[in-house]
Parts: sequence; C-alpha cells; structure tokens
Amino acid sequence: MKGRVTAVFYWLAERLRDASMWPINLVRDLPLRLSRLLSTLWRGVRGLVYLLPEWSQTTREARAAWGRWKLGRFVDGLHQLLVHSFDLLGGPEIAQFFMHLITRTTPLTGSEIAMFASVLGPDALRFGDVRVAEGGLFKLVFKYNGNLAFATWHTINLPRSGRHTRANLPVVVHELTHVYQYERVGSRYLGEAIYMLIKTKRDCYNYGGAAGLQLAYQAGKSFGDFNREQQAKITQDYFVLREKGSDVTAYEPFMAQVRAGEL
Repeated sequence: MKGRVTAVFYWLAERLRDASMWPINLVRDLPLRLSRLLSTLWRGVRGLVYLLPEWSQTTREARAAWGRWKLGRFVDGLHQLLVHSFDLLGGPEIAQFFMHLITRTTPLTGSEIAMFASVLGPDALRFGDVRVAEGGLFKLVFKYNGNLAFATWHTINLPRSGRHTRANLPVVVHELTHVYQYERVGSRYLGEAIYMLIKTKRDCYNYGGAAGLQLAYQAGKSFGDFNREQQAKITQDYFVLREKGSDVTAYEPFMAQVRAGEL
C-alpha cells in the first residue's frame, strides 16, 4: 500500500513538473525560439525578392530543375516556419505534458548523465530536463512499431522489453542525440528525421562506418551534412567503440563538432 501511495505522489510530482515547464521554457527559450522564427521569415522574404531575378537568369533548359529545387526550398521553409511557430508558443511542453499522462517518466540518473556527457559534452544540453518514458499506454505504440525507441523533444520513449530498453545504453545515446538536436535546432529535427525514415523506407542510418567518416572528412564534410538519423548513429557507434577500447580516430573530428554544438 505504501509503495502505491509513493508511486501516486511521484506521478503527481512529475505532472506538476511537466506543467511548470511550459511557462519556464516559454520565457527561458524565448530569445532563441524567436530568433529562429525571424531568421526563417527573413530567408522567406529574401527568397521572394530574388525569385524573379533568379528565374530570368536561368536558361530555358535549366528552368525545370531550378523550379524543382525552388519547390523543395519552399517546402523546407514552410516546414521550418510551422515548427518554429509551434516552438515559440510552447508546443513541445504542452505536447509532452499530455503524452506523459499516459506513461511513467523518470529523470536520467547521475551516472547516466556523467556517461552521456562524456560523449556529447558536459554542457551539451539540459540533462535535468530530459525524461525517460516507459510503460503505460505507450505499450501499444511499441507493440506496433516493433519495440523501437524514439525521442520526442526532451523525452526518450523506451519499451520495457526487447533490444531498446533503458539498459541498452548505446540506444539511449542515439535517442539522446535527437534530444540534443531538438535543443540546437528546435522541433524541425523531428520532421527531418521522419521525412528521411519515410523517404528511405528506414534505410537512412548508414553513414559508411569509420571508412565512410574518413572519406567524408577528406571531402570536407561536416557533422551537419549527415541526416538526423545518421548523426544519431554516429554518436551511438562512437560510444560503442569507445567503450570497447577500439580506435575512434575517424570519429573524433565529427564528435568535436558535436560537442561544439555544430549540428
């Protein structure tokens, strides 16, 4: 009986904490979220101003390709406009509040934070804001997605069984990288990750391993040139190799960019 009462009070405390995060982050993150939205609006206005001059300078043969490229830019800009507006209004905090009502959340432990900070950097993100969601009605989600972990804003959603449980630290590193992406670029990370998963039919994780990173570095590519799932897989593999004591030389230049927040 005592254990159940304690669990209820803990659940209520977590929900109160969730509710408080909306006004806190609304104020704390206002400058960053507003700057993202204004930057997106400015790029859109600038694109409209230069649209006709660019079209007139494009040869007739190249206009079809130019039009497709512009359409892609427009869709990407519209996506960013929507998600940055969503962030500015505190959408992530509101969404997480309701999502957490049907599951059980816990913060990262001190040992987990120390381990993950050694990969992403001690000041990479607000580790105290991160919540791990397990159980509850999310069991239905994991039943249909094959028990695959996923990250939604500051929440890492993990099944209680299968290969993607909390005990699988490399998977947690992978999902925590998505949380890091959210803090650095906003909710756009979620749309970009889902887009690549759909476009490639989930074949968007392969970056070529250590050999691929060596070639990418020689070609002048940066960590930000990889898609969101490749980025998370790179940090995951780096963690695995480092824990094994294997050579991670090919990963270091890119992990340095990660720790510098260059996503």
